[in-house]
Amino acid sequence: MAKGDKKQNGYPNYGRTLISGLKKSRKGKHHELMGRILEDLKKSAPSYAVRVPLSDIKGVSILNLRSAIVRAAHKVGIPVSTSSDEENFYVWKAQA
Repeated sequence: MAKGDKKQNGYPNYGRTLISGLKKSRKGKHHELMGRILEDLKKSAPSYAVRVPLSDIKGVSILNLRSAIVRAAHKVGIPVSTSSDEENFYVWKAQA
């Protein structure tokens, strides 16, 4: 295509689509894991943490897990705190 030429749709490089037809959220690769953790977190009593064995999250770094759970909890309005040791990752409802 010569410089200055436009495709038939009027755009020089790509087509277009209506925004109303697009998904507004994404299902990340840790979606199922985050769903299970959030389900337990919602049912968690004050002063208790959800304990997630690191052996259950193969291939996910603790840093990435923490980021994902904080984003997911924020999305549903639950402030959280996290911690970890050599065997487990912990997440609990933070004091507001």
